Amino acid sequence: MPSIQLVAQPITHEAWAPYGHFFEGTDSPDKAAPGLFIKQIPHELPSHKFNRVAPITSTYNASDYPKDTPPTTALNVIRVGPNPLAKYGAEFPVNMFERHAATTQAFIPMGRTTAGHDSFTGTKGIQDSTPGGMLVLGCLNGPDDKPDLSTLKAFVTTPAQGVSYNAGIWHHSIVSFSYADFVSVDTQVTQDSSLKVDCEIVRPAEGAEPFAVVQLPSIA
Repeated sequence: MPSIQLVAQPITHEAWAPYGHFFEGTDSPDKAAPGLFIKQIPHELPSHKFNRVAPITSTYNASDYPKDTPPTTALNVIRVGPNPLAKYGAEFPVNMFERHAATTQAFIPMGRTTAGHDSFTGTKGIQDSTPGGMLVLGCLNGPDDKPDLSTLKAFVTTPAQGVSYNAGIWHHSIVSFSYADFVSVDTQVTQDSSLKVDCEIVRPAEGAEPFAVVQLPSIA
């Protein structure tokens, strides 16, 4: 049995702060992240703009990439299906971590979609028992330049919440509870993440236990 066992918690600004930024819209500006500038937009209904919810930064050095292939900051669309191991009320084994040493990375939900769902899952429509959202893991780097599992935390987002990872934060690749589209925002040299500075992945040794097991919440 893995020595690290966690219970996934609802994400909050304070809890996620060591790993990055968490953002969402709200009708109550007092529920926004502390210190966030909020601009009221003239409209018939109450409307607000939450400015600079997460920075987009990169720290690539010229030695990190070929001269003719500089880093590019861009929006990307990720279409992802529900992870078969991520089910509400079940345990999720953490069998990988990745980090982006020189760039922040954000995931912004575009909403669940039924387009292509039939061919993706072989079933009709979105499963009503799956409300959506993501399982989000954050882990600081250790003195051995590997994930420091003592700092590992697990959170669950709603379909209306996005997250941003600080550069160098170890995390799991995107884990969605439903078939959904996300916008990701990051800076990369390559388009296939073939450079270690773009994306570094670690996994348990062959035959070893997962890094950790996360207990997922049940649907009330």
